Amino acid sequence: MSANTASESEIAAALKAAGVDNADRWAHEVIEYRPYAAGDANLTSLRDNLAKYNPGEETVDKIVSALTP
Repeated sequence: MSANTASESEIAAALKAAGVDNADRWAHEVIEYRPYAAGDANLTSLRDNLAKYNPGEETVDKIVSALTP
């Protein structure tokens, strides 16, 4: 799922499928910090922004695993 072009509901569904708790909330945060660099497959800027909320490494890894730039 593209973090840059997918809708918030599409991202939320992808996060739920990846086992992310509070997927709707995290989808909102993904949308808020757009755009992401197309060449950053690890979504480093998204990881940095999510870290502000102290979600835990496992949650961040699940979020990023469900997304592409």
